[in-house]
Formats: sequence, C-alpha cells, structure tokens
Amino acid sequence: MLENFLKQAREDKPVYITDVRGEFQKEGTRPFHLHVTLYDGKVKSFPLMFPVTKTEEEEDFVASYIYAMIYNILSSLGAVKIEIYLDSKDEKATKLAAGLDDVFQTGLLKSERFGYGKSLNVNERVLAVLLKGKYQFGFEQRDIAEEVAVRAENQEVHGEPVFASLPKMAEDKMLLGVDIGGTDIKLTASVNGNLAVYKEFDWFPMAFETAEQFLEPVMLIIRLMRGAASLYAAEKGAEIDMEALHKDASFETMKRGAETMEQAAGTELRNFDAIGLSFPDVVIQNLIVGGETAKTRGMRENKNLDYEKQFAKISMLCEDMKKYVTEDGAVMNTNDGPMAAFTAAVEQAAAGEDVSRGFFAHTLGTELGTGWVLPDGTIPEIPLEVYNFIIDLGSFAQKQYDSGDVRSINNVNTGLPGTLQKYTCQSGVFRLAAKYLPKEDPSVYQEALDQGLFVWKDEQLIVPTEPKDMRKPCLEFFMKKAEDPNHSVCADIFRQVGEYLAVTWEETDYILEPEAKERSLFGRLVKSSTCFGLMCEGAKGRVPELNQYAADGGLANTALMKQLDAHPDYTVAQFAQAVGAIYFGCLGLI
Repeated sequence: MLENFLKQAREDKPVYITDVRGEFQKEGTRPFHLHVTLYDGKVKSFPLMFPVTKTEEEEDFVASYIYAMIYNILSSLGAVKIEIYLDSKDEKATKLAAGLDDVFQTGLLKSERFGYGKSLNVNERVLAVLLKGKYQFGFEQRDIAEEVAVRAENQEVHGEPVFASLPKMAEDKMLLGVDIGGTDIKLTASVNGNLAVYKEFDWFPMAFETAEQFLEPVMLIIRLMRGAASLYAAEKGAEIDMEALHKDASFETMKRGAETMEQAAGTELRNFDAIGLSFPDVVIQNLIVGGETAKTRGMRENKNLDYEKQFAKISMLCEDMKKYVTEDGAVMNTNDGPMAAFTAAVEQAAAGEDVSRGFFAHTLGTELGTGWVLPDGTIPEIPLEVYNFIIDLGSFAQKQYDSGDVRSINNVNTGLPGTLQKYTCQSGVFRLAAKYLPKEDPSVYQEALDQGLFVWKDEQLIVPTEPKDMRKPCLEFFMKKAEDPNHSVCADIFRQVGEYLAVTWEETDYILEPEAKERSLFGRLVKSSTCFGLMCEGAKGRVPELNQYAADGGLANTALMKQLDAHPDYTVAQFAQAVGAIYFGCLGLI
C-alpha cells in the first residue's frame, strides 16, 4: 500500500490525502487518535490509524500524512489543544508525536514561524479574540489505554432561517456591499431597493509594504460610493462623477470625484444605514484576525516595520468604516467564503427553496474561498482556511519549483506543498497549463508566451503582475481555449480542477461535517458555463453524488440580484458577493 502511494508520488502524480486516509483506516494497525478541543470547549475526535513502516521513505510519508491532517484541522476548525492517544510502546509513533511541537513551532514567535507553524499564528490570533488569550495551544501525548470516549455532538439547531426576511429590509435604506479580493475590489450601493451605483477597482495588495497602502484605497472608494449614493438618493443622479466610478480611474481622479460629489450633495450627503463587507481573510467578531494570506505578504516581509502592529490596523477596518454609517447603523464583516454561502442562501430562500440546513460554498478566483453559514444566518467562528488544506501528498517533481513559479505546488504563504491554493483557483489552472500544454498542445502554450501571459524570469515561469497584472487575462485566455473543441487539453485542465473540488468536498465533509452537502461556486472560474460544466464533470467522476451550483444568472431571485442580472455591463458572477454583502449588512440591523 505505502509503496503504491510512493510510486504515484515519484511519477509526479497526485496522492490525495482522502485516499491515503481511506487505506490507512482500513489497513492500519497503529493508532494515532486526535482529540481536538475546540474554541467552545467541545472535543472532536479523529481516530486516525496508520500502517507499519519498513523504510525511512515510508516513515517520512506517514509523517507527512499526520502533519497534513493536523494542519488541515487547525486551518479549518482551530483548536485550544490537541491530545494524541497512541500505543506508548510504539517508539516510532511516540517519536512522531513528540516532534509535533518542533514541526508546528509551538515555542516560536509568530514572526519566526514558517510552514506548518503558520497555522498556529492564525490560531493564536483567534484565541486572543475569542478566549482573550487565556489559553496557549499545545499538544499532549497519552497512552491509548487512557483514551476517553468522545460523545458525538448532534448538529446544533441555531433557530429559524433568517434569509428570506433580509431583502425586504433593503427596500427603504441606503446600503453598501463591498467585496474585497486579491486582484480587485467590487462595490455596489443600494438606495431604497435600487442598485444605484457600481464600482470596480483593480489592485495588487500583495505588493503593499504598509497598512496605509492597503487601507487608503479601501476607505477612499467607500467615501466615493457614499457621495454617489447620496446624489442618487437626492435625485441628483446627473451630478454623479462617472469618471471617478470608472474601473480604471486613478487614485487622484477618485479623490477629486469624492470631493466634488460631496459638495454637490451638500446637506443631502448622508451615511449608509449599513455596510456589508466580504474580506479575504479569517474574520472573528468583525475583526480581521488571520494575517497569513498572500494579500499581506508585502507587509510580512517588510523588515523595517512591526508586522503585528501593521496588521492590527487592518484588523480594525470595520471600526474605520463606521464613520460612513449612521449612528444606529451597522458594519458587518465576514470572510469571502462565508459571504458566498450567505449570498446563495438568501437567493435560494427568495426562490422558496429549503434553507433549513444552511449553505456551504466556495469562491474560485485568486484563491479558494470557503463559506459555511447556518440557517439563522450565523457563521461558525472558526478559521475555515480551507484554501490551506493539504490535499496532495504526492506530485514530488512539482515540489522542486519555487512557490512563485506557476509550475510549483508549493503554497506562496507557507511554502508547504500540495495545498488547495495551487489546485482549485486560478493558480491551479496556470499550473496545469504549464504542466501539460508544452507537450500536449504546444501551439496554445506558445500563444500564451507570445501574448506575455506566461513569461520566463530567469529560470522561473511566471504570470507577470507588473507593469501590468496579467492574471485575469491569463485565466480568461485558458477559459476561452477550454470552450474551443479543438483544444481538448485545456478542457481537461478544468475537468482536473473539478476532481480537485471533489477531493475538497471529501476533506471538508470529513473534518467539518456540515449538514449542507451541496456546494455553490462563485468567482471567475464559473463565469463560463462551459468551464463550470467541465469542472462538474471532473468532480462527479470522483464523487458522483456531489451536486455543485454556479453563482450565475440562475442565482438571481431577490430584487437586487435580478437588477444585477439585467445590467448591461456587470454580471452576477462578478458582483454577486457585493450584493450578498448588502444583505449581510442588513443582518446587523436586526
């Protein structure tokens, strides 16, 4: 069994963690049971098993599986502590458990951690918010004879579904929805039930070295939207500065537009009743607490400033935004994944669908976002960083490339191989294109090079981000090719991404056990119905019972989403999250 997995890995094929766990649970004779104490004090058991190892290579592979399992649990559920129950006479297992403190760097400062230790940085920030820093995470090793039974928790009932009541709240209010992503920010303002103003702004936050570089454009655009929405509310739509609202407007143009529209609104300038924000990081109690994503990489690597102090400024973004809401208004923030799930739930409720099990969704764009929302609209206060999940313990050849190389399976934040960041979002498409096209469809590969979508930089193959960010054009290029029947290899790329999504479903279902089994998909990768169909085809090839739904025009059931669907210039795939954020803001007014 182990040799088969290693053979696949050496052949540069994926070795999915779900397959490894399935075989280990059937064939394994050595216990390595994890008892995970969660933030709410409950204990969740993962009774892992693994087989006898004969070589050092096999031992390393088993260790990589255990590390990945713990890493995935910490990245999604988080933990106060993890107890490990094993056979204390099993010297290799006890040595493996004893080494976990070193592997996860429990004794190091946040700034010194790397690899697996990055998950503890997020975990510590969540512990500081939820449990006021009273607990320090750690591993505890115990003999299997001491193992206590863990009672399986029933799914909690969190109250009646709230989703259907939210659209009506938008009928007499001025509201703003903000969707912050890794390559752009999208905003839309609703005035008395009408989507009045839209704004898209491209940016590259990974390059920012200070919190101010991150915060200034966000706050300026919100100010700009307030001015435009106020003019619309005052029936002065002709005075809205459309140049400042253009996608390519410069910072100076937007600043001038905000000032001009504020002057034009005069005494009729008004604040929003609520702002809903979708933010690409861990959010707990409206505070941004993750701090380990690619979006803040430039700040983390700036040795001239204290990163924790810089990130603390971003953490308080919602407090800064309160200056643009009314005295009794609300600013509501959540991660982009939960916002996707929330958006789907509101739209499904408006269509009369059953929302009693809540929703589970993914966004497929710059990164993989994951959202889980319960029936009453609440979002579990856990990290839920599923994009960090290690799903592939193989593909050994692709581990050799630097994380910045499109051919690499290594995470750009942690350096760890096999995480979903390089499998299910745009980076996955780029990687598969670089892997297969040179031999199997060289004309398309050469075209990507000729158009500057793929560029050689020394010995690295990259998608350039300067002087122009080519990530969106590169993805759109491969999506167009996948729609062309003459380029079956490009179609197979999206089928492969679908298979990765099926593995994602298996891993989230095992660790999180959500009652909702379907998945709603948002983002650029589902803009094309052909590419979405290919991904579904690939997913069902592995998990036939998996049903996935695209956030396209078929999602449009509420009044605001129908307006978006009918807009000549914007699509549901682009702005659905921003509309969902409007309704999420209303949740704060209940």
